[in-house]
Amino acid sequence: MGISIDSKFCHKAWASGFAGISYPLLADFHPKGDVAKAYGLWLEEAGIGDRATVFIGKDGIIKWAESVGPGGARQPMDMLKKCQELA
Repeated sequence: MGISIDSKFCHKAWASGFAGISYPLLADFHPKGDVAKAYGLWLEEAGIGDRATVFIGKDGIIKWAESVGPGGARQPMDMLKKCQELA
């Protein structure tokens, strides 16, 4: 699933630009950033969540995490490889 501090309306608009999103997009909107805070990804001074990817196993334990910062870009192929390694 994907989680961000944006509203469900922002998620819908974002997802419409991509074909084939088959996973749920969850809004960490109100209270704003509670999930980001729980994972240590809330940037208090900026009032935003960090841009990060967190893989959580079926056991609920974080298996891998990477932060790229608010303006950073993720590398989808590297994330896919990491998923395959962890599977």
